[in-house]
Amino acid sequence: MSEWTKPKLEQMIADGVEENLTLDYKRADSLIKSDGKKAELVRDISAFANSSGGVLIYGIAEPDDKAKRHLPERLDPINREEISKEWIEQVIQTIQPRVEGIVIHPVTIDEPQSLVCYVVEVPQSHTAHQARDHIYYKRHNFNNLPMEDYEIRDVMNRKTHPRVSVSAKFVVFPRLNEDGAAGALNFSINNESDLLARYVSIIVNAPIRIHGKLIAYKEAIHDRSEEGESYRLTFSNHLGAPLFPHAGLQARFYFHLVDRMSPEPKKQLDDFRYVVFADSMPRLTGSFALDENYCKIS
Repeated sequence: MSEWTKPKLEQMIADGVEENLTLDYKRADSLIKSDGKKAELVRDISAFANSSGGVLIYGIAEPDDKAKRHLPERLDPINREEISKEWIEQVIQTIQPRVEGIVIHPVTIDEPQSLVCYVVEVPQSHTAHQARDHIYYKRHNFNNLPMEDYEIRDVMNRKTHPRVSVSAKFVVFPRLNEDGAAGALNFSINNESDLLARYVSIIVNAPIRIHGKLIAYKEAIHDRSEEGESYRLTFSNHLGAPLFPHAGLQARFYFHLVDRMSPEPKKQLDDFRYVVFADSMPRLTGSFALDENYCKIS
């Protein structure tokens, strides 16, 4: 659970944190007791749950200038005596089926006047949710759009297969380890669902050079594609334990630094690319490049 305070909201405004797929700002008049506004609230919450989850902040106004739209301009708090947390919860409960795990944070802006902002944290759901107009919505850029039939089916299938997430870190050791390795490429594979993932595997295409330095992995094969040559690294748990719900696996690929490669490919891949498979889950793909500090990549 995040800690939401008035200074945190003010800092988001000062930093100009823009709305995105998982963040939306709403003026105070978005929470009024009209059928239209209640329908909009339900639509917003269900769209977040059907997509990647996220945070809606009720009580922050955006500029009227279209060029600066989607940026926070100022606090626009709500009178909690008129619009209570309990009222919001009652409206949200009209979503079908009910969205589990929503957390509403009343953030005090002015105690004597009972002014607050409501920060609503919406988790990604395990199934699709229908708004009051019997339409399933999704988040797309800054908007809520009706979902296609195949999208609804895909979201409903979240319950039938595990969902995994991936993070990676490229680590250079301060000195060679006992096996002579100069570092390791570490992948964390986490099961975000309540389902067991019996078979998990990851295939990584890694650059041959990192910031100009030649790399050689302990176990790798050369892979050729139109975009350039790379190392192909693989990991699986097929001979080990399954990936239990809300648990993680570590895939670690050790590497050495080498002086030369003969012959060295002229055309090389310049970023990391991965594909993850977990039972019947749709394959998860991604890519990332390394900054100068070899920071963690999510």
